[in-house]
Amino acid sequence: MALLRRAAAVEGGADSGHRDVATFPPGHVLADAGGFDLWAVEAMGTVFTFHLKGGGDRMDAVRKVARELEEIENRFSLFRPESEVSRLNRGLVGSVSREMEEVMTLGEAAREASQGYFDPWASGAGFDPTGLVKGLAVERSLKLLLDLGFEEAIANGGGDIALSTAVPEPVGIRHPFVRDALCAVALCSSAIASSGLYERGRHIYNPRGGSLKAVAATVVGAPLWLGDALATALVAAGPSLLPSVGDGFEAFTVDKEGELAFTPGFPFASPRGIATGAPSPLR
Repeated sequence: MALLRRAAAVEGGADSGHRDVATFPPGHVLADAGGFDLWAVEAMGTVFTFHLKGGGDRMDAVRKVARELEEIENRFSLFRPESEVSRLNRGLVGSVSREMEEVMTLGEAAREASQGYFDPWASGAGFDPTGLVKGLAVERSLKLLLDLGFEEAIANGGGDIALSTAVPEPVGIRHPFVRDALCAVALCSSAIASSGLYERGRHIYNPRGGSLKAVAATVVGAPLWLGDALATALVAAGPSLLPSVGDGFEAFTVDKEGELAFTPGFPFASPRGIATGAPSPLR
């Protein structure tokens, strides 16, 4: 059963000037979330946090979100032998559920949008929805909270953030080389996802062959499931994929030399410099 708690204790403190809403890589810091009540749920191998404003019974709402996350994990987790996707990959499922069919369709869309640099079938071991379902779970959590009557809400699943707030929120993006530092701050009004070769980050490989062309990437825009997939694809492809991220998305990559390449419309809210190397906009 997922651990559910009010999460004020995990914040940076009354004088910190920020709220740390992602304790796991890739890591974002929500720079200003005044007036929100913060809750946390352990699910899907990470911590989901929820900033809530307005609405009614917080505990009841977050319990409902926790049940939704548990259902998603029971269906899509490769770490649960009896999940639908695990049984599917062992050839034990005759016909897939509607939910599985929908996520497989999203996987096809992500593969096409990323020019094959994100491919949930590339491992050769069947369908791997891992790079899709966390972002999808964050979005579903946000929708559920809004449907329950909260005026504003921010959902964060291990660094993937979806939000519905009155104004854009400044979101800090973890530095790929310097522990406990930020490489940039983005103004976010919908969703943000990052991927990279962080110390505890997930393993990333290039499904088209060859080496990885970036050490980190961030994508701003919705839907989050696609932004998350594109961030992973950008680590594999590097800045050459930036012109293809699609309408509604802005992105940047960081290479092993610390060079930052970004789409012209990326919503930076802070000076753009990282490690060695100056910012170099993609034109």
